[in-house]
Amino acid sequence: MLTSFGHLNVRGFDCDIPLPLAVSIWAWMERTLTAAHDLEEIVDLFAIDRSSRNAELMPIKIATLPLRKAVVLVIEDWSDDKFRQLSATIQRRSGPAIRSLDDIKHLYDCAIATPRCCAKRFG
Repeated sequence: MLTSFGHLNVRGFDCDIPLPLAVSIWAWMERTLTAAHDLEEIVDLFAIDRSSRNAELMPIKIATLPLRKAVVLVIEDWSDDKFRQLSATIQRRSGPAIRSLDDIKHLYDCAIATPRCCAKRFG
């Protein structure tokens, strides 16, 4: 939370900085942490294939599909393969890749709860 003294406190991290800089940082954090995902955006889904042909455990492209379907695939269809779930990477065209299984689970909750979009959760 931003105070009037140019003091920035984010999740227990305190910092005294000039107020204009604090305002800029706070605005950037708000934009970054609350950006919405378009669940209909076309994305590439990657995962590590543990077959004998892929000894280096390099990620391979699984599919190109809407984000909504990608998160459902990772959570529901891969539920019996925790390694594959943890190695899943969703490469978006509109922003950074989604690499965290927690973020994918959050998007899955949004995908089954809402028809349009959902805000990112960072914890």
